[in-house]
Parts: sequence; structure tokens; C-alpha cells
Amino acid sequence: MKEKIKVFVNGEEIEIYQGMQVKHALISYDYDLYKKCVEGEYIVVNQDGFELGLEGTLNDNAKIYTKRRE
Repeated sequence: MKEKIKVFVNGEEIEIYQGMQVKHALISYDYDLYKKCVEGEYIVVNQDGFELGLEGTLNDNAKIYTKRRE
């Protein structure tokens, strides 16, 4: 069985399995927000403000945020 990791989406702690991607954390957090990211209305950034793809990998304690595309 795979180990679970904790990630933070918009400040809320989410538990996902190690090896899951940004999209899985978003789906666990808010499926409607995930759909808006897929449609390009929102983007995902890391704690340093760099944009992440939905296929990106996550490490334990990663902090990601969503924001409306400018």
C-alpha cells in the first residue's frame, strides 16, 4: 500500500497518495475549481508564485494555490 502525503490547497490540508498529481489534490479539494482550472479560467501556482501544470507532481507538505487567470 502506498504512503499518503499531506499537501495544502489554498491553505487547506489535503491527504493524497504519494505519486498523485496536482489535479488529484484539486479534485479532492473542490471538483468545480478543478474543472475551472482545466477550462483555463484559473491557474495553479506554488508557494513561490510559479505556475504548475495539472500533471505536476507533489511532495509532502507542498503548498499550492489557485488564482484567476489574468
